[in-house]
Amino acid sequence: MTYELPSEQISKTLNYDEISTVIKESYDGILVTDRQGNVILVNDAYTRIIGQDVRGKNFFEFLKTNAYKKAACLEVLETKSRVSYDHVDLYPGKHIMATANPIFDEQGQIRLVVTNARDMTEMLQLREELERARDKLSQTNSGPVAVNSKMKELFAAALRVCSVDVTVLITGESGVGKEVLAKYIHDNSPRKSHPFVAVNCGAIPEQLLESEFFGYIGGAFTGASKTGKKGLFETADGGTLFLDEIGDLPFNLQVKLLRALGTGEITRLGDNSPIPVNIRLLAATNQDLQTMVHTHKFREDLYYRLNVINLVIPPLRERPEDIRPLCMYFLSEYNQRYGQNKRINLEVLNALENYNWPGNIRELKNTIERMVVLSSGNHLELSSLTSLDGIQPRPNPIDTDEAITVNRFIPIPQAVEAVEKQILSHAMNQYSSSRQIARSTGIDQKTVLRKMKKYGLQRKLHD
Repeated sequence: MTYELPSEQISKTLNYDEISTVIKESYDGILVTDRQGNVILVNDAYTRIIGQDVRGKNFFEFLKTNAYKKAACLEVLETKSRVSYDHVDLYPGKHIMATANPIFDEQGQIRLVVTNARDMTEMLQLREELERARDKLSQTNSGPVAVNSKMKELFAAALRVCSVDVTVLITGESGVGKEVLAKYIHDNSPRKSHPFVAVNCGAIPEQLLESEFFGYIGGAFTGASKTGKKGLFETADGGTLFLDEIGDLPFNLQVKLLRALGTGEITRLGDNSPIPVNIRLLAATNQDLQTMVHTHKFREDLYYRLNVINLVIPPLRERPEDIRPLCMYFLSEYNQRYGQNKRINLEVLNALENYNWPGNIRELKNTIERMVVLSSGNHLELSSLTSLDGIQPRPNPIDTDEAITVNRFIPIPQAVEAVEKQILSHAMNQYSSSRQIARSTGIDQKTVLRKMKKYGLQRKLHD
């Protein structure tokens, strides 16, 4: 239901300056032309969306010197009815929807044409990312979500080692997805039809580790099962054994692990008969094993036995391009799990992209799950996010009274260039990706790269 004030009440409620402010502050672009195609009024959002200033211009003349092949505001003059156009790739990397409506005078002639322009690029990108996330959830043995170039190179390297039984050491901060990468290697290896057994070496009490690794026979120790028990090596026979946080493995057990890897045999506790096992070992740690070797906390021979191939996963803060697709992936996963159909808006996505993520992907995954469960509406709510995680929305970058001070007269074009250069310099100090700089400054990636070159701000950035 729409509520509208009577026209006589509107005139008392809003004056001309207030109406002008409403038009100026509109997020959508607004263009008003007369029956000759002359631009009567245009707001800043319209200029931002099309990337050109049309103030004081005639749209018939504007078409002759630009990439436009058609304009909704001019076709209205012919059809005398509403006209909508989708402009796809008319501007680099943009998808713009324009809708023009005629305003008639008392004689039934068109007096004005009001055009509304909306940049649909981000919304369509979100829709495509959500569809890709849903497709990935429906596929088996699909690769992890990655947009960052370093991550793509990492998965390509992992794929190359899948087919051979070489030992792989996966390193990176806690929560970056080391087990996901290990599972990816297993799922693309000849052993994929056999077990993938993952164990966190730091989560099992030290006195139980040996029996968990190698198993035991009945009555081997007090409290042992009378029938005995298979260990993790036997359980993983034919498949892959993934030892996470291997830096937490006690020194005395490192010797027995090294022997098992060297001989391909294990011996259950309380038994003297060796049992052959055929496993591929993958290991992971968030510790510096080389330093632990020098401080005699980790065996040097085991370190070199494990570190045949080293795959290093960068933290999430160094690959901000992956945050958005990961959000869409986890949102789709938890919507399915909890029978929801919640969506995520740009305000929340921007807040997530500007957070440092000390807990990496694990923290992001848990955050999305909490938001799906706790948000009361159809969208993930920023209020529940900030109260739980201390994540703040991106501040409005266009606060000219606070951000820009003019204390002397200079030509306006020169001033604009000086401000653009300062803004890009600040953004480059904060972000390492041209995509993230583009998002934070409100311009497209190609424009960022072009202006950086123009102002001599040369520095190697991620895509």
